[in-house]
Amino acid sequence: MNHDENYFLAGQYQLLADYYKYLDPQRHIYFYNMHYHHLQKWVKSIQAAPNRNTNERENSRLRFLHASPGIMAVDVHVNNNPVWKDLRYTNSSSYVDIKPTNNKIEIYQNGQKLFDGTLQANTGKTYTVAIAGTKDKLQLIPVEDDASVPQSESKLRFWHLSPDAPPVDIAVKKGDVVFSDIPYSGISDYLGLTPMTVDLEMRVSGTKDIVLPLNRISLKPDVAYTIVAVGLVKNGTPLEAIFLVP
Repeated sequence: MNHDENYFLAGQYQLLADYYKYLDPQRHIYFYNMHYHHLQKWVKSIQAAPNRNTNERENSRLRFLHASPGIMAVDVHVNNNPVWKDLRYTNSSSYVDIKPTNNKIEIYQNGQKLFDGTLQANTGKTYTVAIAGTKDKLQLIPVEDDASVPQSESKLRFWHLSPDAPPVDIAVKKGDVVFSDIPYSGISDYLGLTPMTVDLEMRVSGTKDIVLPLNRISLKPDVAYTIVAVGLVKNGTPLEAIFLVP
């Protein structure tokens, strides 16, 4: 398919998405996702050659999310340098610049090292590393962030960080599934959407059983969102959703 065909299809799906915007939210989301998919393919197809004159950022960027239930505030070191102090559960740090190389990450609490790991960063990429799992099984889970959003649009993805929750689906409230069968530590692709306020729900994968309602999700234009499920289904820290931008 050439770039002209992708441009045509993006326009057709945009018209369908606009038509169903107030008639059928589920169809609106489907057609808008198709619009966004073909629009992205069109943009990529018309980009200049790889040797175009750009000032690509040489460094990468990294932030941390404390998603480990039952673990008190922690300090984070990268390559033997303290980069964040007193990071509390459900909180995320600001981004720091790192070299596009193998980066050593160490997590401390009250001066004692809890655990460590590494992140192989690529040039110019942006990452979020979750401090996740339970006290006896801590781990670092990295994902790549992408803040780019087509003008006046928004996008959304889901990250499963509840260690005792089963694989889940994210669906429109009482409607169709948007993200399917996301296991613990898994993250969905971004879904392009028209800015809106929508009611979603987290379900046990393949069922209608609601694990967590996600009401009144407000998606603003020009923003990339990540919904993160944290906490525990069973006894302990309650299951909840937090939002990261991008």
